[in-house]
Amino acid sequence: MSEQRESGRPAGMDFYVLTLFPDMIRQALEVSILGRASRKGLIRVQTVNIRDFSEDRHMRVDDYPYGGGAGMVMEAEPVCRAIESVEQRSQKRRRVIYLTPQGRVLNQTIVEELAKEEELVLLCGHYEGIDERVLEEKVTDYISIGDYVLTGGELGALVLIDAVSRFVPGVLSNEESAQFESLQDNLLEYPHYTRPEVWRGKAVPEVLLSGDHRKIEAWRHEKSLERTGERRPDLLEKSFRTVGCWYGGERARSPAEELTRWVSRYGSLMDYDRRKLQKQCRVMEKQELLLLAVDLEAEWPKEGNPFRNLRGRETPLALLTLRGSRDSREKLGRFLTEQGFRLLLSRDLTEQQKAGGMDLLALEIRKKIL
Repeated sequence: MSEQRESGRPAGMDFYVLTLFPDMIRQALEVSILGRASRKGLIRVQTVNIRDFSEDRHMRVDDYPYGGGAGMVMEAEPVCRAIESVEQRSQKRRRVIYLTPQGRVLNQTIVEELAKEEELVLLCGHYEGIDERVLEEKVTDYISIGDYVLTGGELGALVLIDAVSRFVPGVLSNEESAQFESLQDNLLEYPHYTRPEVWRGKAVPEVLLSGDHRKIEAWRHEKSLERTGERRPDLLEKSFRTVGCWYGGERARSPAEELTRWVSRYGSLMDYDRRKLQKQCRVMEKQELLLLAVDLEAEWPKEGNPFRNLRGRETPLALLTLRGSRDSREKLGRFLTEQGFRLLLSRDLTEQQKAGGMDLLALEIRKKIL
């Protein structure tokens, strides 16, 4: 998200919430972190009352469903006019999100994807739903916050605003806490402790008092795995171990390390410039993710391809190359595919840097692997 938009408006995030109960949204955004962010102008939430676009003198926006059945259905025309009132404020194409149990279940990857937008329109339904015709005409995304039914979409909209706002620069006091959070690696977060050191006979784990940050990170990773296995084994089945690897010196090492940090909190690194490592046979599993940066014009070993002893078992692979031709990159991609890797994407690093940063690439990788 740029610091200054082309329109001259300050950086931040704009939300337009289309609802029958605007006060429900406004009141929730007056307190805590979102309230502070709103007062600072980091997030700007505008409510649009759908009733204002009704042609009925009693401001009615619902009617009986065709075909019979219990409940009422929100009419297409007032909903459409409400959306168009937002569209008229600029010609920019906005994502219109309908909060519904029938949508994709919201997760951290979707949240990060939406956080890349500058504006979001959130449509809150009520009763039995909204006339399907306006949804087909205007809605771009269907999102659910869980497999259950609420009385309306307002709580879902608030959940989405809260989750997305955490990625707006300046909303959190420590930006790292938005990136490295629960579910970053599809793992639940490790346990937290604060003072006193001993509380009711229960002591803080000694490793957290050691000052050894490497041991602390290893402990946290272990506890994340343990907790996820106990409480959310379904997430553990989808988790992956990230390995950042490079060949071609510092030129390749830097992007491999940066991308690994963006993809995973617990990612490990592998320096494939080491001849000893090239000679060892290594087989990577399906639950591992290889992020490989290669300088195609670096000196290759006399024995041939430096990755001849590296094999996968349908291991997902993101290949980043520097220098060299497109044919060389495609040839390397084919070789690694024959070695058992599943190529998620193959990119020229220079072109990628022009298109966007490593955070965008990391998001794309997580979307593909999940």
